[in-house]
Amino acid sequence: MLVLSVCSCLAVVWMFVTLPRISRGNLPRSTELFAALLGPFILLGGAFLLRRHFRLGYRVVAAGAFLPLPWLFETESRAYANSWIALNASWNDPDPSRYMRYCELRIISVAFLSMTLIWAVARLLPVHWYLLRRPVNHVTWPAIAITLIFIVCWFATYAFPYRQPVIVDSVEPELGLLHVEKNGTVLHETRISVYRDGRYFIVRDDRRLFRYSFVETSHEGVLTDNLRTRLKAILALPELRRTLNAAPQTLRTRRGEGWYTVMGSFKIAAFTTENSSPPPPELPTFLKEVEAEPALGPSSRYNVRDICLGFCYDPKAGLGYIAENQRCAERPDGKELCD
Repeated sequence: MLVLSVCSCLAVVWMFVTLPRISRGNLPRSTELFAALLGPFILLGGAFLLRRHFRLGYRVVAAGAFLPLPWLFETESRAYANSWIALNASWNDPDPSRYMRYCELRIISVAFLSMTLIWAVARLLPVHWYLLRRPVNHVTWPAIAITLIFIVCWFATYAFPYRQPVIVDSVEPELGLLHVEKNGTVLHETRISVYRDGRYFIVRDDRRLFRYSFVETSHEGVLTDNLRTRLKAILALPELRRTLNAAPQTLRTRRGEGWYTVMGSFKIAAFTTENSSPPPPELPTFLKEVEAEPALGPSSRYNVRDICLGFCYDPKAGLGYIAENQRCAERPDGKELCD
């Protein structure tokens, strides 16, 4: 118990040491923040009390473990300011590493504090209470099990759907086209985003499931007159207007293929081997001809991260909708919805 209390104290202190670099002086003051800052000192005091006054020490440790939790939960949002999606940060500069380290410490702090709190409270329960024929205040595994269940539920609720910790306000492409080929745990993805001024961007990746990051390459081009004619024909296809009510799921079968389109909105049309819906022949032809065109400049390469090891990154993310405000919204009643 002493070691666990000290670990909780160190995790919270380290988290607050990194916080000023993230907040840059814009940290709002509140009673919850003051209580969270007080928590490590109470935890440390409770750890020393455990040497001589066990019951008093457990009470103090429980109080110290509880105090930072309200502030941690208050500053956590499913849609925005989320510790889990912060670990998807994929831009290349020093800030993401500091931001990601801070969010990692938030998760570690919640895990240690929850385990410490449950463990300390369990030690204060009556001796005649039994769990699996053992006094409940002598059993340690429930604290570990409950904490793990809580962390898993927190992750499952907050990490899906895939998004990165950014807000964007950009022009929607006239046509977004994504082609996905799956072979086992490998997914080869090609995306074309065509804009009204005739510019297009091609993005490719070969990502693997159970990997935290993968490399994307992209380059820019300009539509020729022939490609503009083909684009007009594609935009007029009635099949592309039969959009889904929700974001399409990632291909589940071991081998599969999918074609996904979006036209000026977040509504996606899907043609996959899993739903036995072949794409209009114009889509593969258009993709092949665009890929054959020369690039305007050099290609760019960058890493993309997925805290779900590839399982959160769905076709909607593959179409380029990865910002928080592109996947989540807040309703008038204050509830956050993500898709």
